Amino acid sequence: MPHIDFGVESSAAPSIMDWTITFAGVWIVTGLFIDAHQHLFLAVESFFNPWHVTMYTGAIFAAAALAIGILRNRRRGESWWQAIPFGYHQSVLGVAALLLGGALDMLWHSIFGFEHQLDLLLSPPHLFLLTGLFFLITGPVRSGLRHPQAATLLQQLPMLICLGLAFEILQFVTQYGFYPEALLRDHPLAQNAFPNEQFVLSVFLFYRQALEIAIIIWQSVLLAGAALYLCLRVRLHFGALIVLCVAEKLWIGGELSTDLRELLLVVLASALAGLAGDIIVARLRPSVRNANAFRLLAFIVPAAYFAGYFALAVPFFGGTWWDASFVFGSITEAGLVGLCIGQLFLAGAQTGPRSLS
Repeated sequence: MPHIDFGVESSAAPSIMDWTITFAGVWIVTGLFIDAHQHLFLAVESFFNPWHVTMYTGAIFAAAALAIGILRNRRRGESWWQAIPFGYHQSVLGVAALLLGGALDMLWHSIFGFEHQLDLLLSPPHLFLLTGLFFLITGPVRSGLRHPQAATLLQQLPMLICLGLAFEILQFVTQYGFYPEALLRDHPLAQNAFPNEQFVLSVFLFYRQALEIAIIIWQSVLLAGAALYLCLRVRLHFGALIVLCVAEKLWIGGELSTDLRELLLVVLASALAGLAGDIIVARLRPSVRNANAFRLLAFIVPAAYFAGYFALAVPFFGGTWWDASFVFGSITEAGLVGLCIGQLFLAGAQTGPRSLS
């Protein structure tokens, strides 16, 4: 197993701003997903609840950190725009949108009440503040891309965590496409038990399976997209994809889980996907020039995630209700979706103004 290097070299070390915004991002996203969990499983009838407080105090903390950084640079004679730390121009606009979205959300609730199910994903103030949050927490990603040859895993942590958080935001607004509902306990009603309802049950089963296939595809796009995006731009250290994959699934898994086993299933499957990707990166060094290794990475990461999901479903939940064609077909399809995403990355890099390696 390749060595995981946590040492620090100051030449490419993340800035204090990178670590601060990463901390603020974790702070805000934790409050966001706990609040969403409350909306889904409990009644929420007040804007001033602990999880809203968590979100918005995190946003205020991030705004204060950015303001301090800008003011310090202004003292050196730089313009306001130049005083914004590298990679954080969009974060400044993002935190302003996040705070404005919070104010609009409070007004929205006072007029239209509180959301409790999927309508919370379509609330205009929610979409506005989530967009702001996305641009805020991607600051450390833009900053980290300055050092594609960062010497250690520790130096890449803010970039990895924040890219995972950014993909969490994408999953937040599409969270109906997260769990494939393949566990044995999710088995639909048996058609032979209700002979007079054959048509209704067959239609229900068809649409349910169609949704589950769409979930496999969407989750594969997200997993492969995040891993390949970084692989083409930075030299990833062993453990980087484990961090990225877990950060991409941890909070959404926690929100939608009804018990610890569900969350553990997601985290372990994510870690397995990241581990498989890390081994390929360490051994084969996938890149545009090593295109077959890049394609293998694109296939393996999503395929390993769903292979882990189905394998762990046996000890955790007694197995799956899907038949062999669905199980192994889904794993294969996940890998092929990743492979297609990888081919798009390769085509873009090879036909762009300059090749990436």
